[in-house]
Amino acid sequence: MRDIAKIVILIYLSIGAIMDVRAKQVPAGYLLAGTCTAILFQVSDRMSWYLWGLGIATGAMFLLFSKCSKESIGYGDSWMILNLGMFLGVWELSAVLGAAFLCSAAAAVVGTALGKWNRKTRIPFYPFLAAGYFGVMLW
Repeated sequence: MRDIAKIVILIYLSIGAIMDVRAKQVPAGYLLAGTCTAILFQVSDRMSWYLWGLGIATGAMFLLFSKCSKESIGYGDSWMILNLGMFLGVWELSAVLGAAFLCSAAAAVVGTALGKWNRKTRIPFYPFLAAGYFGVMLW
């Protein structure tokens, strides 16, 4: 069951990444569906409430950061981090975030070196979350 759920989450993240790249936003209804799915999965999987709660707290911190930073990381990205925290728990979420930030940093270096991006360029983060999740899933 958990392996199938991981594949479903990867597909969900990939579709969201395409939406984020094309429209520069992910619809709230789409994110809400992910939240409901993560909650249902938690009820059936019975992950430790401690790990689950810390995953939610991590996502909530990102939502607060989005609010305080005027969306340096967008609300949709932070909401997806919250969803991943509910689905994965704090430790796997930390690995996904580490991989996502590493990928986004590498892309920023390459984009800047090629002259396509500058320090004011806004890049969608959702695709990097999908890449980070995929990398952690393979690991």
